[in-house]
Amino acid sequence: MPKTLGEIAIEAGLVTKASAARAGRLAEEHKQPLVVVLVRELGVDEVALVGALRRQTRVPLIDPATIDIDPEALRQVPRDVCARLRVLPLSLTSDGGDKLMRIAMADPTDTSAVAEIEQLTHCDVEVNALPLSAIDELVDKGYREVNTAVVSRAGNPGATAFVTSRYRSPEAESEVSVTAQIPVATLQAMAPDEPDDVDLRLTALTNLLVAKGVLTEAELAEAVRKLKP
Repeated sequence: MPKTLGEIAIEAGLVTKASAARAGRLAEEHKQPLVVVLVRELGVDEVALVGALRRQTRVPLIDPATIDIDPEALRQVPRDVCARLRVLPLSLTSDGGDKLMRIAMADPTDTSAVAEIEQLTHCDVEVNALPLSAIDELVDKGYREVNTAVVSRAGNPGATAFVTSRYRSPEAESEVSVTAQIPVATLQAMAPDEPDDVDLRLTALTNLLVAKGVLTEAELAEAVRKLKP
């Protein structure tokens, strides 16, 4: 039987059993995905968590800085559904009568969320992993920038045209987003069967985040303190 997110977090040493149980209760009480409670309430490092998920599930991990969202995929899933499930539609392809939607999730073990997307879109779903903050930022940015407006065609008021502005990657912004600075590519190169190497890379990743100013030493120390039983 596949492991749950809580079990994976416990095995990775990111939370204690007591903390995982508390997170489960809070998630149920507030009707939020467990990953949100783990990261936002318990202070679990989201990059370490997605690394643990990748090792356990072998789900592909995406670097948020390389994402190019397909507007057609976004139109298949309402924004409020994506925000609630922490799911980001990435692309939509078809082969004959079969349609495949590629999505990114903060919690690839959330089978109920996958089932809801499949039922809503009538597509087969291919799951990828992405840190929670990247999901939140790109869902907001994607639905804000992929706007479909109905406008009158010049000289033909009776007709309509759809004008779509594609999503702009974070590198194109004058101010680079925080998620674009997350060096997830270092996790992508990890061999899932080499836990010692993973620990070393995560340490290097933490040092890099501190050096870039994405994470402060004080924030790191506080996150570590919260994880201690």
